[in-house]
Amino acid sequence: MKILLPAALGLALLVPPSSAEACATDDGSPIHVHRTHPDRPFTSFAAGRLGVLRETYRHMYLAYAYRSMMGVPTTADEQRHLVDMWSRKQGDVSLPGTEEELKLWLAVRAEVAPALPPSAPHAVGETDYAQYARIQGDAFLKAADTARTLAREWKEHPSLVEEWVSNQDAVFSACGVVQELEPKLDEGLKPAQKARRTAEHAYQEAAASFYCGNYDGAAEAFQGISQSADSPYQALGAYLVARSRVRQALFGRKEASFLGDPATDPEFVARLTEADKVIDKVLATPKWAQVHGPARRLQSLVRVRLRPDTWGCELLSRVLQPGTGSSLGAELGDLDLVGWQAERCTGLPAPAAELSEWLVATRGITKPGQSEEDARLQAYDTAVARWKKSAHVPWLVTALLKARPDSAGLAALLADAAKVPVASPAGVTLAYRSAHLLRERGDVKGAQARLATVPLELTREQVSTDNLLREERFATARSWEELFRNSTRRLAGIQSMESFSDAVDMPPDARPVSFGEEVLPILEPRLTTRRMAELAASDALSPALHRWVGWTAFARATVVGDDETMRATAKSLAAKEPAAKAELLAIDGKPTPEERRFEAQMLLMGLPAVSARLGPWVSRLATDDPKFDLTLDVSGTNWWCAPKAGEPVQPFPFASEAEQKTSAAEWKALIDAGDSVPYFARVALDWAKAHPEDPRSPKALFRVVRASRRGCRQGTAEAKEAFRYLHEHYKKSPWAKKATRVY
Repeated sequence: MKILLPAALGLALLVPPSSAEACATDDGSPIHVHRTHPDRPFTSFAAGRLGVLRETYRHMYLAYAYRSMMGVPTTADEQRHLVDMWSRKQGDVSLPGTEEELKLWLAVRAEVAPALPPSAPHAVGETDYAQYARIQGDAFLKAADTARTLAREWKEHPSLVEEWVSNQDAVFSACGVVQELEPKLDEGLKPAQKARRTAEHAYQEAAASFYCGNYDGAAEAFQGISQSADSPYQALGAYLVARSRVRQALFGRKEASFLGDPATDPEFVARLTEADKVIDKVLATPKWAQVHGPARRLQSLVRVRLRPDTWGCELLSRVLQPGTGSSLGAELGDLDLVGWQAERCTGLPAPAAELSEWLVATRGITKPGQSEEDARLQAYDTAVARWKKSAHVPWLVTALLKARPDSAGLAALLADAAKVPVASPAGVTLAYRSAHLLRERGDVKGAQARLATVPLELTREQVSTDNLLREERFATARSWEELFRNSTRRLAGIQSMESFSDAVDMPPDARPVSFGEEVLPILEPRLTTRRMAELAASDALSPALHRWVGWTAFARATVVGDDETMRATAKSLAAKEPAAKAELLAIDGKPTPEERRFEAQMLLMGLPAVSARLGPWVSRLATDDPKFDLTLDVSGTNWWCAPKAGEPVQPFPFASEAEQKTSAAEWKALIDAGDSVPYFARVALDWAKAHPEDPRSPKALFRVVRASRRGCRQGTAEAKEAFRYLHEHYKKSPWAKKATRVY
């Protein structure tokens, strides 16, 4: 049954239901809430702190969220590879990160062989005008670890360490030559030391062949290493046989095709098939478990190209397996890359089948001929049924994501959601959606109580989540202080493409702050000028917003005739605006309200960047740049456009009756004043006619004429009359000479 409780909704009605979905869509525009991916740094999401999940997230994020909510553990190493993969997928880095690993290798190299000259590894290669990671970061880490191990084991033989480092320099160089071992250095070595020296040299020769494109030679050498029981690189050698064949296939490929299309080039297919068989052998050998993670990662790369139609189905199982090491990130990325067709993924194990069904329901994938609303209703019914049957938390999350205030069974779902700890992976999503739905149902107190269960510090570093919770707290505020505190949003990212965004290179706490896009239309008609001045002094605002709101409060007080607030804001601004200080202080020195008001109007006429409105766009003076000139007539609309009279404005429920009447009267006064150019033109004309000898009269007329160029409307009768009057009555003044035309 649809719920209609208009009297109980109060402030909740002030925010449209879709406000939480708002985000930027134009290239280069700021984003306050990400829709397709979690917030950077991705470390929080990788650690299971999912924040508020979005049903529009890409599959790799939703699949990982499902895994986390189902309680599948993820190791620190797996999390590291996840963050690396997500950073590359989102375009933060174009190649797998190697900078930190390279720095570590060079530092260890200098530590164990300080007498050797510096080296410059050739980490990035280029082919067909494209760069690729010639040397992966793991190779630098492995070399650093080996160098330290050998420095300990060969402590009495530093020349052996230098020999090894010199040859490793050749491995990492642009096809250098690994030198033969010096026989005389064997003198005095123990059998184990000799064996290790020989094994290291064999591995370095094989690696040099690999990096220099001799893939047949590398595969043969690594195969020999894999069969040597004495080599510490036996497992790694087996894995690198497969990797040699994969790189040989990719670099020798003759056909051009998109991922997702099965490969057809026979030589390419043969090499990948050989690699796949080797990987199967590696994964079937328990004693080689140390390379199972990289082997699985490589296998996914191979099978995405050999059988993309079915591999997506197999990945549904693989991404749910615990303890798979570095492969987890690659397999999630490949699941996102190739996707899967649920109707083709038959015979899946139960966990994978459930993940597939959950992804389809959560993303709201529509069937041919099905509307989005029908898909939502079907997803809701599916999620509710699966939650009741399995008690698996992901289904409760999806049910609330798809729910509407009048959805059947919602009360029971909200009660179930309240039992889930807020610190759990699903906790914040359930708390947010519960509060949102409670508010829309008219239960504002219930929404407030649900929001109170989420500690501020829990989501502070997750900017999108923090902004979403602020929207709800703003919509259910119980006081002016609470309203102001939740009126701002931090920058989450910069829009570049629909599924991507540019990272903001600064810590979450240091991000730029602006008003939420739903905030200004709500605040503007409901704030008295006095309350707006209070907002300008709020700790919730950044310096730039302090400046913007402070000037707006001053302009609003001037237009509506609030002498007390006009004088108070003028004094406050004078302490922060040295360029306008004299004119601001002059206002209070005038003897009558009429003269003070004209002095303020006169000042505003010369400041085109100042508006008497908080919206609907961001003000030009929303900057804390001390060099920003408020007098410049350079871009944007000068002053403001008049608000339109519309439906009666519902006041904030915590505002007193007297304040509600004042805000309504002031809002009407601003509407009645009209657009700024005609308004100031009337003011200037009336003053000039009443005070023809006042030297400010021609100056005021000039300021109106100048600003008409970028006024809300051009060609207004009032601006034309100001121009005519200036040239007719003050034609010899310097102001008339400066005003050559009116717009």
